[in-house]
Amino acid sequence: MAEKNTAADKYFEALTESYDAIIEAVKAGNERGYRISNNLIQEAQKGQREAVELGRKFADDPTDIGGFYRGLMESATAAQGRALELARQMFDELSESRTESRDVIEKVVKAQRVAGEAAVEAARDVASVTADRVRTGVTRVTNRGAAAEAPAAPATKEKRTAAAAANGAPAE
Repeated sequence: MAEKNTAADKYFEALTESYDAIIEAVKAGNERGYRISNNLIQEAQKGQREAVELGRKFADDPTDIGGFYRGLMESATAAQGRALELARQMFDELSESRTESRDVIEKVVKAQRVAGEAAVEAARDVASVTADRVRTGVTRVTNRGAAAEAPAAPATKEKRTAAAAANGAPAE
């Protein structure tokens, strides 16, 4: 079956493409937020476990100041590494978000341009059909009025030759 490709079909197809692009951007943002949140939670859990382990190490031997200090420095270094990794992830996600946003804006603008062109085409079609119908109606009314005003021709039988009729000569 042949698919219709009217201006209205083009318009609604363009709107659908625009909305789909926006929804895909929202989904991507949601996934990005999930990745960031999940990473943040994992890193917080690691930091919490390191803090508990450091406290356990101190509780096991409070006189081992050197060991405790070494563990504290290792924990602080690991925390800084995690913070840097989280910052790197945030910048990566921000860069990805910027690229996705630009792509979505391009898709939406393109779809809106197509929708606008389809709307103009539909308006032209409607105006053209309306104008044709008005012309037809005016012609009908004019023809009816002219027919009603024309005097009735006498119903006499007069013979005219074809040449006389062509020249406008009176009947015989």
